[in-house]
Amino acid sequence: MNLLDFLGDIVIFGFSDLIDNKKVSHKTRKRLLITFIIVSLCYVGSFLFCILWGIKQDNIILSVLAILCILFYLYLMIKTVRRYNESKKKINKDNVKEFFDFFAPRWDDEPIAEKKIINTILDNAEITEGINVLDIGCGTGVMFPFYMERNVQSITAVDLSPEMVKIAKSKFPQAAVICGDAENITFDKNFDVVMIYNAFPHFPDPEKLIENLSKHLKDGGRLSIAHGMSKKELDDIHMKSASYVSNILPECDELAKMLSPYFNVDIKISDNKMYQVTGTKK
Repeated sequence: MNLLDFLGDIVIFGFSDLIDNKKVSHKTRKRLLITFIIVSLCYVGSFLFCILWGIKQDNIILSVLAILCILFYLYLMIKTVRRYNESKKKINKDNVKEFFDFFAPRWDDEPIAEKKIINTILDNAEITEGINVLDIGCGTGVMFPFYMERNVQSITAVDLSPEMVKIAKSKFPQAAVICGDAENITFDKNFDVVMIYNAFPHFPDPEKLIENLSKHLKDGGRLSIAHGMSKKELDDIHMKSASYVSNILPECDELAKMLSPYFNVDIKISDNKMYQVTGTKK
């Protein structure tokens, strides 16, 4: 086997497992798929040559083996393209709702990030006294006590899960907690800060979410997307039991690009403790 054969085998049998892996960005997976198809077609071409050569030399065994190899590579291509298409499908919102309804009674048992990290996130988002906060994907209201410590004027919150909302309302009657779809929801007022904490990967259409939320911020208001753990840690968690209700968390630069039509991004953090991208409305 020469070097080209070896490299081809790496593409065929190595790339095929990455093409539908959500931990790899969609852009990279698309490039892998194109490379995979090109290399596979090269193999098919070489086996077509073997068929013609076998016929010319009256070597029926060579021709039959080449035909079987062509069928194998065509099958592999079709299977891989299907897997890629499946990986592109958007999250089903009904599945997201059912998932978080199921976990709602035990949600407060889960540890949250240490207070120092939470305060860093809130400082970067400019959560200060007297402002109006909109919390998107609020869950059971895990961030509400931290807002209250900073004496915000009001807390409005949205979550897709009725069970999460029920618990948040019972714990924090002073907050306006709404059960709804944040990608489409409208309000009769604008907010100083919109916070999306530990929720962004669960939205099927993040670009639509960002566009909609930008409409409900005051001029100069801030949108902050944050997680109290590293991107790697979060992705590892989501790609296990929650893979069907989670997208991969984008790299900071990729998320900043999503925000750029509506926000001037001034904070991008992704380290082994936290993740945050924050911008001011243009």
